[in-house]
Amino acid sequence: MRAPDENRTISFAQEASLGLPGSIKQVADFLLSEGTGIAPLTMAQIAARSYTSKPTLVRFAKQAGYAGWKDYRHDFLVAMAQQEAHDAQQADVDVNFPFAAGAAGKEIVTSLLRIQSLAGREVEHSLDHTTLEQAATALLTARTVLCLGVMQNLHRNKIFASNLSLIGVLCHQPEPHEAAPMARWLTEGDCVVVTSYAGGIEHMPVALVPQLKERGVKVIAVTNAERSPLGDLADYCLSFRPREHYHAKVAAFYSGTCTSLILDALFACCYAQRFEESRASRERLISDIDPYLPKDFTHMK
Repeated sequence: MRAPDENRTISFAQEASLGLPGSIKQVADFLLSEGTGIAPLTMAQIAARSYTSKPTLVRFAKQAGYAGWKDYRHDFLVAMAQQEAHDAQQADVDVNFPFAAGAAGKEIVTSLLRIQSLAGREVEHSLDHTTLEQAATALLTARTVLCLGVMQNLHRNKIFASNLSLIGVLCHQPEPHEAAPMARWLTEGDCVVVTSYAGGIEHMPVALVPQLKERGVKVIAVTNAERSPLGDLADYCLSFRPREHYHAKVAAFYSGTCTSLILDALFACCYAQRFEESRASRERLISDIDPYLPKDFTHMK
């Protein structure tokens, strides 16, 4: 099997992804994140999902040395299939489809545990520990912390915000319709934590980041795309290497685990930097609300 990086379709996309922001980079970022997941997509669908156009795809292919998009797409799929098979063999699991139809429960659990192990190793090796500690300091010194994210990341952020609030950090995770009004009050001295799978800033509430940055708000990004519009804007970018497709997969088992691990690590660093104060704050808050908790609600204690 030829090494994945020897194929010019993938290497060109990787080089374009590291380039300046623009439509060519957007195409490259989408192709690299989706991989063989583009197989069932039409040219129009790929253009729409990369927020570009058909002429941009043709231009992308020609810059890669191909006569047109069809030829580039064919070779890209062949090369990416080889790379994904290589990655799955190395990881001993397919992160996009870790089980087949009719798989037994034991097989499914084993595959999910392998993905979690892979995600743990990825975070351990890719996460910049100095940046992690600096981001924790920024949270602890912020007047107010706001978390921004959508879909599954919205729920992960809620757990993160709850943990921070328990140790005395004023942290909010607004619902999507509440994000813009709450963000309007943030200024220098405040901080936002933004979780985004691909690092784009086109959609709400992540689209609020540029204006928050202009107002002097510190930005902490958790994403699989360090070189992205969000990563470029962030004061502290906590990233991990992408391994799964954006669309074509069972679920975000890998990226979700990576994101949760990074958020847990960020919270734990905050706790460690003010260990005694954090423990006292948590115990005091739990004591205050204990009379109002259901008798079986013990996970916070």
